[in-house]
Amino acid sequence: MIRDGGQPRGFTLIEVLIVVAVIGVMALAAAPALDSFTGANARSAAGEIAGASRYLFDTAALRHQTCRLVVDIDHKEWWAECTAAGPGNRRGQPVMGKDGVAEDDEQLSRGYSDEPDAEKRRFLARARFTEFGDRQVQKRRLKGNAAFEKVWTPRQREAQTRGKAYVYFFPQGQVDPAHVPVVDGSSVYTVVTQPLTGRARVVNGWPEIPR
Repeated sequence: MIRDGGQPRGFTLIEVLIVVAVIGVMALAAAPALDSFTGANARSAAGEIAGASRYLFDTAALRHQTCRLVVDIDHKEWWAECTAAGPGNRRGQPVMGKDGVAEDDEQLSRGYSDEPDAEKRRFLARARFTEFGDRQVQKRRLKGNAAFEKVWTPRQREAQTRGKAYVYFFPQGQVDPAHVPVVDGSSVYTVVTQPLTGRARVVNGWPEIPR
């Protein structure tokens, strides 16, 4: 800026504040696009899900409960559920059908026909899960443009692209082998669970689904 007498002058405080405010607004507007470009939201979510999986593996063993990670593909949300019943208590309370007649194990287990273990089929058919309130696994929604795609669990012949997918953690120290990809633009981070060790790791890209 030039004074009337030809001498340069500095910016006023108001002018500086206006410039800072404009830069701040531009940065806020660019942040979501930058996160999508770098895959930061997908990477962060995958890390949280991997941590929650390890936590549920330990919780199921310590509390002698069966727990599951619920992945809601349509609504881009995930959370944890547990039940107090164990596989040894496979009978539990009778499950009532719409006609008021108790359904038998065979009828109930048809909904889990892809589960190879007959005892687990009967248990899963009768188990009643409720949301697990621990803050480490509270319901969360994916940020920005991040989304779930092609979630695979052993109870599905093909990867899921809609609905809810479930990863089960059993009190005997077992977890379903599963792939939970979180996608943001061209960035893909997949949470892979190991059935015997309970280890959950984040893999960059699309790992091959076991057959």
